[in-house]
Amino acid sequence: MVDLTETTDTLEQPAKARALYSVGHAAWWLIRHPALLITGVIALLWVYIVFFPGTIARSSPTDLNMAQAFQAPASTHLFGTDEAGRDLFSRIIYGARYSLGMAFAIVIPAAVFGVVVGVLAGYVGGRTDYLLMRLVDVFFAFPYFVLAMATASALGRGIVSLVIALLIVWWPGYARLVRGMVLVLREQQYVESARAMGIGTPGIIWRHILPFVAYELNVRATQDIGFALIGVTSLSYLGLGAQPPTPEWGLIISGSQSYLMGSWWYLVIPGLVIALATLSFSLFGDALSDALASRRSR
Repeated sequence: MVDLTETTDTLEQPAKARALYSVGHAAWWLIRHPALLITGVIALLWVYIVFFPGTIARSSPTDLNMAQAFQAPASTHLFGTDEAGRDLFSRIIYGARYSLGMAFAIVIPAAVFGVVVGVLAGYVGGRTDYLLMRLVDVFFAFPYFVLAMATASALGRGIVSLVIALLIVWWPGYARLVRGMVLVLREQQYVESARAMGIGTPGIIWRHILPFVAYELNVRATQDIGFALIGVTSLSYLGLGAQPPTPEWGLIISGSQSYLMGSWWYLVIPGLVIALATLSFSLFGDALSDALASRRSR
């Protein structure tokens, strides 16, 4: 009689071995690319702050204490306080949830929608390609920041309106980029072979087109997080995004400009945080691009 438990364990061993090999290979790849490892850890730290700000900032970002207004950075308030006595360190940490959170909420859906449009245009071609690309051209005809401002103003001030406005102007770039990739991929020999074997269009797109597209878009999406953050904070600074007392980075800078001469930390520190966050994702994207390029060249 066959021992089913022993047979199951035997079948699971190759799967476990493959999983361990994949983990070990990924770890070794990261060790061989220290820039990617370091910038990746920094990017993950920003993601951690977005989801768990309360583990870093203990005080509330909205509690008022007029007796402590405009205190300079010190041990009690690492980044100082604002005109209402609110702790700037807490407001900046909690503000990551809004500023970076909105950046993620813009780039990820924009990339997904842009991939769908780009794949349809590039693979189907013909009238579909013409109509979709003319739609993309309409969005490219306007300066993206002006179009985002106009859209956010029309939708009304608020976080949701800001995300929708930037999402509308962000996806066409992905659509055009993906279309160019697909036009090249659909002529590759392995795609022609899959088509000759009778695999349908959905199967070819899912198995042979999308994996390569996603692989290439990792770099673009990572770098776009920083660019989207600049767009979010800029529109919030203009009053089109988050509204007081939300601790959003652009809104904090907007409220600090009247107090620059007497309370430099109120403006300088949030600005440095925005620059650091943008630089972190930009460097991570560059390191990822270099690592993937070296892997393809081998």
